[in-house]
Amino acid sequence: MSFKLRILSVIACLSIVTPSSFVFASEPSYSEAAKQLQQRLGKVLMSTIQSEGHIAAIAVCNEQAPAIAQAVSDDLNVQVGRTALKVRNPGNTASEAQQDVLRAFQQQWQKSKDKVPSQTYTDDSGKTVWMKAIVMQPQCAACHGSNVKPELKQAINARYPDDHATGFEVGDIRGAFVVREN
Repeated sequence: MSFKLRILSVIACLSIVTPSSFVFASEPSYSEAAKQLQQRLGKVLMSTIQSEGHIAAIAVCNEQAPAIAQAVSDDLNVQVGRTALKVRNPGNTASEAQQDVLRAFQQQWQKSKDKVPSQTYTDDSGKTVWMKAIVMQPQCAACHGSNVKPELKQAINARYPDDHATGFEVGDIRGAFVVREN
């Protein structure tokens, strides 16, 4: 193929690609990462709860949630996870900046429940971090609510001896998805 023909081929291909495609390809999709983590983890949790019960779902959170978060992170070339002011897994403890964002989410949510809060900031290493609040859903109340059954609480404490992630009511801000650029 001649040089001119190659140039024309490249120009033709580039004309098909819209400018927004370039932006999408160069910027991580933070909300997509949070959405995928929520959907993938939620699917496994709900399937486990339906087939084996809530106690079995604790193992999913303990053993499979980190692997699911890592798979989403790898797929989208970001770091995705969850955090909260009251964590179950100490590995999900919020940084100071994340704590500030979580408190701001709670204040925003108290004023208006029209839109789930999200925020972007730059961390100490200069990386972009995007957070979106996690609102407590009815299906989460069995393990994170105010009235966790004693046998379930015992099973949670067996895997998470320093658990603080209970006492929530449906509709509360329970935590946040955290997506950080690589």
